[in-house]
Amino acid sequence: MILSVSQAHQNARHAGSLAHLDAGSSPAKIRIFAGVQPAPAGPETELLVQIELTKPAGTVTEGVLTLTASTFGLIAKTGQATWARVMTGAGEIAFDCDVSDLAGDAVIKLEKTQLYEGGKAFLTSAVLG
Repeated sequence: MILSVSQAHQNARHAGSLAHLDAGSSPAKIRIFAGVQPAPAGPETELLVQIELTKPAGTVTEGVLTLTASTFGLIAKTGQATWARVMTGAGEIAFDCDVSDLAGDAVIKLEKTQLYEGGKAFLTSAVLG
């Protein structure tokens, strides 16, 4: 099956995702984990860091949703970041995705994926096309 949507349709889809992320009174969050990414909404592995997003959680432009962090995350455990779970402001799972460093092609990019307890993690890029 092949599906090709217009940019306007893609913008509308992403606007819906953004509204879902902003549901609830708290900002949405990106929770970054070590280990193997589970099946959708499966059990979490080892949490390394949580990064709070702005409210609204990002912007939609030209068919792309770009998430924006409000600040850095304080790294709780040392480990290799491999996947992330994005949570709505209401504390519900929005989606899971991969994590890479700047050279990778993951949805969420950090400067480095090797994280060290007590350090700071900055969201470099979080883009959904």
